Amino acid sequence: MSDIVNFFEKLAGRWFSQRTTHYLTEQTSKAGKSDLEIDFLTSDHSSVAQLCEQCGVANTKALCGLSITQKSTIEGSAKQRTRTTLIVPVADTDTAGQMLYSGTSAHKCSYQYEQEVLTLTTEDSKASSQERWWFITDNLRMRTQMVKPKDGPELASFCSEIRMGGKPPAK
Repeated sequence: MSDIVNFFEKLAGRWFSQRTTHYLTEQTSKAGKSDLEIDFLTSDHSSVAQLCEQCGVANTKALCGLSITQKSTIEGSAKQRTRTTLIVPVADTDTAGQMLYSGTSAHKCSYQYEQEVLTLTTEDSKASSQERWWFITDNLRMRTQMVKPKDGPELASFCSEIRMGGKPPAK
């Protein structure tokens, strides 16, 4: 089994996420929090195959998938936002490939997995983004993101996430 599949298996469970987003140009910040429910999906799961088809990728190339349901609130807003996203890694090499996403629309980005850190890079006509995910322990993980829009303020965010339920896979 590949390292990225092991990393995805370790992501499964219930998580509490605390996020701070800094709008660099404006020098302002906002905090937010989320409850995450993450389910690991095998490469032959019907949702994985469906996303591959939407993105024009052969489903035999999918390594696995994650179904992520996120319930979030942002500082200054009482409204809770809920969304579900499916992500599927498709390897080009042992450490790199494409990450397929569903959500508001199906799209792709590139990923690199080295030294137990997953880096996601997205570039399109509107913005470029780099996000990094890593574990401090099996029950504590970190995420950072830098977004550089073509028009608009740059932003940087930091998340610390604590496992609230479910167990990481046995080693």
